[in-house]
Amino acid sequence: MSTTVVNPERFSWSYTALKNFETCPRRYYNYNVSRDVKEPEGKALVEGKRIHEAFDARVGRGTPLPPDLVPHEGMLNKLANAEGTVRTEQKLALDSGLTPSKFFGSGAWFRMVLDYTNINGENATVIDYKTGKPTEDLTQLQLAAVMTFAHSTRTKRIRAALVFIAYDHIERATFTRESVTEIWGDILPRVRRMVDARQTQEYPPNPGGLCRRWCAVTSCPFHGK
Repeated sequence: MSTTVVNPERFSWSYTALKNFETCPRRYYNYNVSRDVKEPEGKALVEGKRIHEAFDARVGRGTPLPPDLVPHEGMLNKLANAEGTVRTEQKLALDSGLTPSKFFGSGAWFRMVLDYTNINGENATVIDYKTGKPTEDLTQLQLAAVMTFAHSTRTKRIRAALVFIAYDHIERATFTRESVTEIWGDILPRVRRMVDARQTQEYPPNPGGLCRRWCAVTSCPFHGK
């Protein structure tokens, strides 16, 4: 599978960048390309970081949870003591040939941080903790799966899940190595649209619900509307 059409010089991406671009190319440009606008650290973002750090510390190092997060102890204890090799906040990358790369290396083309991974023989479990509202979009799980398959060559089957902390809701999916080609077949055209925008320098705004309160690109004509 060739990725040359989506690999111009110095281009790299992540799930968050892809999501930003598909939500609004103009917002993506200011947040991810020119970086002249920084996403405000509102209450939800700060709280999300706090929860992720607490879960990482509990599962990865056995640090007790803050009192308000103790209701999640049962789940996290099970994850921490699961049979197999447990990793938290794992930073992984692929180069443009879809092979493993150093996360901060010059050849890194796609980067991803996995909240929780358990490798147990030919099986793996991958989990991402979500602090926002539930969604049925499985793109993040698909990308987590192909990343894990690339870095763990013995793995043949992955159980993946988005755990929505505040809603007692879990979105699950199961992937095999046979899934990889289909996943990239869906993802690569989407990434190519990001590359095309970079090459043409065309980032049209996509007005929507974010414009009124949740976007910091004040130079956009739809800001605040």
